[in-house]
Amino acid sequence: MAAPSPSPAQFLSSLLTAVHDVTGRRPPPTWTHVDKVQSKLGIENRDAIDAGIRLAVAKGWLRSDGDPPTSITLTGPGVKMLTPGS
Repeated sequence: MAAPSPSPAQFLSSLLTAVHDVTGRRPPPTWTHVDKVQSKLGIENRDAIDAGIRLAVAKGWLRSDGDPPTSITLTGPGVKMLTPGS
């Protein structure tokens, strides 16, 4: 039986955390390749990753370069989303 899919909120949280981890938790703007984040997440579905990135960009949590995105970075508000109680 397949593992249940994460909720959209869980997926976005995992995406932001993966970007933060892959960039060595350095402050924004520290850019990384989407492929590295995808590998960290262990998700093969690139369309899901791209959709999550588009939503996080629209919310102001990430910045991206390219269409589809090839590089991404957290923003200040994106880092705050990773902080408990924010």
